[in-house]
Amino acid sequence: MKMKRISESDCPHKGRTQIHNVRFYNLQPRSIQCMAYNAIWKKLAVSRNDGSIEIWDVRHAPCLERTIPKSPQNSVEGLAWSSERLFSAGLNGELIEWNMETLSPKYKQHVTGNAIWCLDVNREGSEIAIGTEEGYINIFNIEDNQFQYKSLFDKQEGRVLCCRYDATGNFLVTGSMGAIRIWNTRTGHAIHKMTVASKSQPQDTIVWSLQVLQDFTIISGDSRGHVSIWDGKTASQIETHQVLKADVLAVAVNEEEDKLFCAGIEPTIRIYAKTQIKRDDMTFFRWIKFLQRRVHDHDVKALVCAQDNIYSGGVDGYLGISSATKTKSTIVKYGPFLEQPCASIATAERLILLRYTNSLEIWRMGSTGDEQESGQHTNNRDLATPKRLSLETVPEKLLEFKSKNDDRIVCSTLSPNGRWLCYSTHDEIRLFQFVAGINEGDNTRSTQLVRVKDLPEQLAAASHLHFTADSMRLMVVSRESKQITIFAMLTSPDESILDTSTSPPLDFIEAIETSKHIKDSIKLFTVSVCGSYIAAASSDRSIAVWSVYKGKHFKHLLNLPRYTAATTAISIHAEQPRLVAAFADGKIFEYDLEEMCFTCSDLDRFVVNSEYQSINNIVLDPRNPNVFVMQNDAKLFVLEKCKAQDKIEDAVVENSKKKSLKKPKTSDNSDDENKVYGLRLKMEKTYEHLLHVAWLSSEELVAVCANPIALLESLPSPFKEKLFRTM
Repeated sequence: MKMKRISESDCPHKGRTQIHNVRFYNLQPRSIQCMAYNAIWKKLAVSRNDGSIEIWDVRHAPCLERTIPKSPQNSVEGLAWSSERLFSAGLNGELIEWNMETLSPKYKQHVTGNAIWCLDVNREGSEIAIGTEEGYINIFNIEDNQFQYKSLFDKQEGRVLCCRYDATGNFLVTGSMGAIRIWNTRTGHAIHKMTVASKSQPQDTIVWSLQVLQDFTIISGDSRGHVSIWDGKTASQIETHQVLKADVLAVAVNEEEDKLFCAGIEPTIRIYAKTQIKRDDMTFFRWIKFLQRRVHDHDVKALVCAQDNIYSGGVDGYLGISSATKTKSTIVKYGPFLEQPCASIATAERLILLRYTNSLEIWRMGSTGDEQESGQHTNNRDLATPKRLSLETVPEKLLEFKSKNDDRIVCSTLSPNGRWLCYSTHDEIRLFQFVAGINEGDNTRSTQLVRVKDLPEQLAAASHLHFTADSMRLMVVSRESKQITIFAMLTSPDESILDTSTSPPLDFIEAIETSKHIKDSIKLFTVSVCGSYIAAASSDRSIAVWSVYKGKHFKHLLNLPRYTAATTAISIHAEQPRLVAAFADGKIFEYDLEEMCFTCSDLDRFVVNSEYQSINNIVLDPRNPNVFVMQNDAKLFVLEKCKAQDKIEDAVVENSKKKSLKKPKTSDNSDDENKVYGLRLKMEKTYEHLLHVAWLSSEELVAVCANPIALLESLPSPFKEKLFRTM
C-alpha cells in the first residue's frame, strides 16, 4: 500500500487529503467464452468461464449493466439474443431463457445429445438451433414469447461445434470435425457436406467458427489457422487464407458484410476487406488483408463487430474494444472486474472489506507517521507538491473466508463501526458479527466471526446491501421483488459477541415498494449520511428517491427526469439534500431534492477517451459541497462547481495560452447562468485499474487498485511464435 497526498492547491477545500493506494486486491482472471450483440438495444452479452453472464450497455461509453451469477460447475458455451430475450446454453445440456429483471432462469429445457456446444437464432427470431456433443441438432420454436420443442435433425458423426442460420432461415450451416454441413431446416436432412481436412494433415481438421452472409456465402475458421470462403448455393470453396499459425477460434463480419474479422490462438485480430478485382474482362470479389489489431496477450475466443467497433475477448478476461477502420486506432480494455462496489469501509476501525467472486477479505488499513501532521512548519511550496508518505503501521489481513459451497457473492457490506458483516449470494443472505481485538496475554491480534442465525423471514437474497452511517440500520434491496427492506441493528454496551441464541440482533422495520416507480432491476443504490434519503437507479434509466416522512417511515419523494443515456453512478451530499448523478455519455448533474430543480449540470468531457470510459463512482467531499471526487477505470479526478461566467473566463484564459482566437459561446440569459452551476477540472491522477474510491476519514481517501501484472501471472503461457534465426 502506498500513500500520496493531494495538496491544498490542488483541492479547493482547506487542509490536505491523503490517498491510500491499495495494491493487495488480487483478483483472479475470468476468461471470456463467447459473446452476443443485440443491435436493437445496443447490449452486449458476455459469458465467462465461471458460468456468469455480463450484460454491457454499449450505446455510449460501455458500462456493466448487470451480471447473471451462476455456479462454477456450469459453463456457458453459447449466447443468443432474440429481441429483448437472452438465451444461453452450456455443457450441462440445458437451454435457458433468462429473466433479465430477476437474473434467474425463466425457462429451462434439456436437449437431446447431452452437452451443448453452440446455438443460433434465425434472423426472424422465431427459431433457435442447438448443436450438441453427440451430433444431434435440436430446433426450438421461440416466436410469440413461447419456448417449445419443434424438431430434431438427423444425427451426424461427431460433435456439432458451431452453427449459423442463413438469411432466409431455410438452411442451417454447421461445423464439426473435418466437415461443414448445410441442412434443410424443413426436412432436417443434410443436403451438402464440405470436407475441410488437408492432404498434408491426415488428422481431422476442426471447424471452430462460422459466419453466413446475406448472399449465402459461408466463412469458416478451422484448427489449421485457415479462413475459408464457400459458396453455400453450390457447396464449393471459393478461396482460402492462412490467417494464423494455428486455430482460428472466432470469425465475425461487420453490419455491411464488407469486412471480415478473425482471431484465435494468436492474440492478433486480422481484418480482411471485401475488394472488387478486375482482371482482363472479368470482375470478381476477393477478401484482401486490410488491418490488424493487437488488443490481447492471450488467445481470443470471441469476436463481435458493431458500429465500427470490434468487441473481443478471450483467455486474459479483458473485454477489448478496437476500431474497425483506418481512421481511428483506439484500443480500450475492460478488465474482468466485479460490479461496484467491490469494497466496503469501516471508518471507525479503519477496516476495509474486499469482495471476490466467492470469498471475502477484511484488512486493517495502515497509518502514516507524518511529521507535518504533528504540527511541524510547512510552507506553501511544500503544500503545492504531492508527497509520498512512509507508513508507521502496515496493512494487516485480519480475516479471509469463502462463501458456502463456493457460491458467487453478489454483494457484501461492512458496517461503519466494523461490527457487522453481511453478504448475499444469488439464493441466500448471511449476517455475521465481527470483532477484532488484542489478546492481553501475548499481545497478539485475535478475530472472532460469529454467524447470526434465525434471521427474519423478510431478509431475503439481495442485489444491494447498505448500512447507514451510524450502523443502526441495514437496508437490503431484494433480488426478486426489488423491495427495499429496512432492519434495525441491536447493539450492546461493549464490543463483545452478542448472545444471538435468544433473539436475532436485528429487527424488521419496513419494506419500501419500488415497482410503481422502477420498472426494471435496480442497478445503483445509495443512502444519505443522515439516513433520511434513499436513491435507486434502474437499468431502464429511472432514478427514484425516497425520503423519511414525518420522522417515521420512508415515502416516495420524486423520480428525476429520465435521461437518454444509462446511469453509471449516483451519490447524495452529506450536509445537503442534493443528489449527484453521472451518465454513460459524460453528462454530470446535481439535483436539489427539496427545491426539485437542477443546481449543477455539465456535459464537458473531463478525461481523455471519455467516450470509452464512463464514471463508475462518485465520492462527495463532506468538507466542501462544491467538490466532486469521481473515478473511472483509468482516472481519479476532482471537479469543482463554478458559475457559468467563471467557467467562460477560465476557458478564455486557457485559449489564450494556446494562442487560439476562438472564444467560447456565451448565453444571453445571465439569470440562468447564476442559477445552474457548471464544473471545472481541478486535479486528476492516472491509474491502470482503479476499482473503488471511498473516504477512510475526513482527510483520507482509499483507492482500491488491481495490478494488471498479477491478473496475467496465473494464466497459461500464450502462443509463442518462433522468431527468425532463433532456437
